[in-house]
Amino acid sequence: MKKLAILILVVGLMLPSIHTNAAANSKTNATWIWNPWSLTTAAGQNKVINFLVKNNVTDVYLQIDQEVERKTYQQFIAKATAKSISVHALDGAAKWALAGGQAYADSMFAWLKNYQKSSAANQRFNGVHFDVEPYILTEWNTDRDAVVLAYQKLIKRSSQLSSKLSLDLSIDMPFWFDEITFANTYGKSNLAKWAIKNTDAVTIMAYRNTATGANGINSLVKTEVQYAKDAGKAINIGVETGESAEGSNISFYEKSKTYMKNELAKVAKAYPQENVNLAVHYVDTWMQIK
Repeated sequence: MKKLAILILVVGLMLPSIHTNAAANSKTNATWIWNPWSLTTAAGQNKVINFLVKNNVTDVYLQIDQEVERKTYQQFIAKATAKSISVHALDGAAKWALAGGQAYADSMFAWLKNYQKSSAANQRFNGVHFDVEPYILTEWNTDRDAVVLAYQKLIKRSSQLSSKLSLDLSIDMPFWFDEITFANTYGKSNLAKWAIKNTDAVTIMAYRNTATGANGINSLVKTEVQYAKDAGKAINIGVETGESAEGSNISFYEKSKTYMKNELAKVAKAYPQENVNLAVHYVDTWMQIK
C-alpha cells in the first residue's frame, strides 16, 4: 500500500511536466509549397507527404498554377487528407494590391470554384491563403495610401468570395504592418490590426533565426499576437529557411535542424496560447536543413 501511495505521488508530480511537454509539442506546423509541378508524380507527392508527416505539419499552403493538371492537386490533397493535413489554396502577387488587381484574385477564385465542384470531398482545398506583399510595389513609396486602400479592398472582397465557397481566408503579413497607419473608408487604424480583424487567420513573417532578444522572433510578434487574441483569431508565427541576402539574422538556411528546433521551441514556450501556431517557409528549403 505504501509503495502504491509513493507511485501515485510520483506520477502526480510528473503530470504538470507531461502536460507542458504535450502542449509544447502540439503546436500546429504550417508550410508553403510554391512548386506544384514537383507533385506531378507519385514519387514527388509521397516524398513531400512523408516529410510533412515526419515534421508534424498540419496545414499546407499549396500554390495554385492553373496550368497544372487538376488531377495532380486531387491526388496530393487526397493523400494529405488521409494524414489529417489541411491544404489551402495559395496564390497572390504584389500587383494584386493595385487598382484593378482584384481581377487576378477573381480568376483564381473562378478556378477554385470549378475545382471544388469537380473534386471529391477528400480532394478539396480546406482554405484559401494569400501571399500579397504590396510593399514590393514602386507605388508603395509614391502613393502608399492608394495601395493600402486597394489592398484592403482586395482582402474584403476575397474574404467574401472565400466565404461563398465555405473556406477560410488567411494571409501572409510582415511583422511591421502595425507601423503602417491608414485613415480611409475603412476607418482609422494600423494595417496589422485591420488585417487580423478582416481575415480568418494571419501568418506573421517574423523572419529571424533567433527567438529571444530585442530583435528576436518573440519580440517582433508580440503586438500581433495580442491583436489576434483581442479579435479571437488564429495567428501563425512564420520563419524562413530559404537563403536570404537581407542579413545573417534572417533565415535558418545555414543553421542546423537541432538549432532551428530549439529556437522554435522557445517561440512555442513564449506563446502557449491555443490560437498561436508556427509556420516554416518553405517546404523545399526546409527539407534541405540537416
